[in-house]
Amino acid sequence: MKLPRLFLLFLLIAFLGCKSSNPVAKRYTYEDKLVFELIEKLNKTPGDKDAARQLPDAYQAALDKRKEINAQIKDLGLPGDRYMEISQELMVLQQMHDQIRASAAASAAVPDPWNPSDAIARVKLRAAEEYYEAGMTFMGYSTRQYAQMAYDNFEKAAKAYPGFKDVNQMLALAAEKATIRVLVNPVNYYNFGWNYWGFQNDWLQQQMVRDLNARSFRNVRFYTDWELRSRQLVPDRIVDLNFVDLFVDQVHQDSRTYQRSKQIQTGSTKSNPPRPVYETVYATVRVNRKFMSSYATLECRIYDRESNGNILYDRFPDRLDWKQEWATYTGDRRALTNEDWALINNRYDDYAPSRNQIAERLIQNCYQSLISRINTFSSF
Repeated sequence: MKLPRLFLLFLLIAFLGCKSSNPVAKRYTYEDKLVFELIEKLNKTPGDKDAARQLPDAYQAALDKRKEINAQIKDLGLPGDRYMEISQELMVLQQMHDQIRASAAASAAVPDPWNPSDAIARVKLRAAEEYYEAGMTFMGYSTRQYAQMAYDNFEKAAKAYPGFKDVNQMLALAAEKATIRVLVNPVNYYNFGWNYWGFQNDWLQQQMVRDLNARSFRNVRFYTDWELRSRQLVPDRIVDLNFVDLFVDQVHQDSRTYQRSKQIQTGSTKSNPPRPVYETVYATVRVNRKFMSSYATLECRIYDRESNGNILYDRFPDRLDWKQEWATYTGDRRALTNEDWALINNRYDDYAPSRNQIAERLIQNCYQSLISRINTFSSF
């Protein structure tokens, strides 16, 4: 039982492989299939007179059927698309021609099969012409939506007939007209300049432009204010970034004390049986603490320049708490717990993070929350 199943599996894989390697097979008509079957018979049995006799009529019937199909496509199809459909239909006849020419017996039966290669090139050229004409028409409307439709048609023209006219230049022009330009304004760092926080430049504005351009939103390009001015471009969307909170705390210091006590066995009585003798020992622990608590809230508004309608308006907060604790003690060390010793042995650093280190951390965390929101939920 295993061999037949394996054999059937092999046949299925072979069949699917052949089918996937022949993309126009789905276009085969009854007439096409008969021609290919007759060619296959002649390949297997070149002396098959019956197949040789039937092949010319079957081939002519396939040609006539294809003319009928292509005439319907030409009358009912969309501009450009119809000729690309016809080119795919002609590929069936191209396969038919190639198989006949590759078979001595089939060539003897049909000595001069029609080669549609020139016809395929002509209909692709005609498709490119219609796509190009549609693109130029859409370009004439001078709106971003129509520019995108123009781009789509120019792209089809370039694929149908590479190098057609100036289609590459028109693609670039349509892409430029179809692009939504988004201005990312300089950041308001809580009423201070970016240099107040120790930054060498407004890295957040520049990073946002880089990150969003790398995100590859369809037909969207992000610019800094300087880039738009230098190119004399007008934005379609505007991004305002404003830190409504940006507080970097000072280091505070306090201390607290608490008592520890523990009963320690110091000996035993001389009774029989002996009983343990306990002594209570005491210690005082002093805990010193340095701490600071900083926070920030980034407000982002993305809106349409003409309508003033919001695409995104939200706030993205972050908080950074820093502290150091260490301890000393007086009294009997035996009264101390493991937690006490952890504080006593704690190696601490007197140096708190600098103001610009904290500000950069807060700003980066708020920004990452914003970018995550834009990448997940926003469209332009």
